[in-house]
Amino acid sequence: MKLPASIAFFVGDQPMRAESVGRSNARVWQIGKFYLKVGTTDEVADEAARLRWFAGRVPVPSVIAYERVGDERYLFTQAIEGVAAYAVTEQPLDTVHALADGLRLLHSLDVGACPFDARLDTVMAKARANALAGRVDETDFDDARLGRSALDLLGELEATRPDDEDLVVTHGDYCLPNVIVRNGVVAGFVDVGRAGVADRHQDFACAAHSIAYNYGAQFVGPFFEAYGMTPDPLRIAFYQLLDEFF
Repeated sequence: MKLPASIAFFVGDQPMRAESVGRSNARVWQIGKFYLKVGTTDEVADEAARLRWFAGRVPVPSVIAYERVGDERYLFTQAIEGVAAYAVTEQPLDTVHALADGLRLLHSLDVGACPFDARLDTVMAKARANALAGRVDETDFDDARLGRSALDLLGELEATRPDDEDLVVTHGDYCLPNVIVRNGVVAGFVDVGRAGVADRHQDFACAAHSIAYNYGAQFVGPFFEAYGMTPDPLRIAFYQLLDEFF
């Protein structure tokens, strides 16, 4: 792969290891202590902008270079030392508590200072556009929804939309592969391309699903206890449904 000069300088002759974990539409490689993400959609540009805004506020990868060449976007970042939370196999309760601490940190950021809008008016419009354009992967639905169409789910989504929003700065995809842990605490957040001002249940929904999938449903309750809030189950269900469109 021919890389922009600003990125090729750092890569040199280091081996590139493809990353397969996650649901990104971009291609991702680990290159020594760096990561390279390449894609043709706005996803890569969105992440670059959010990483730059988060820098100095919460721990995220440093942006070394961002380039656009033709239709391709290239994002080159410094890796965060640690491991993704899903790979921590010992003392899962400690990791669940760390995940709650990390989410509280994100949710404590100033909503008024965040320039990224992930409120329902914005995100529902994107979900509808994805469904109508055939961009929703219907083979990747959760087990309970497999066999249904995106348009069918869109009707359910619109019918169950909450009347209001409990707004915070959200990660947007707060699942275990996207949280880096080191020495029992959250060392950083990755894959923040969907971050923005939204209902905190956006993150609650992703976290609950990911914790149950990776550790077991018995750890979801302790996560919310550590966070310090009992979630609304109807909102959790809505935001888990919304996630199917992205």
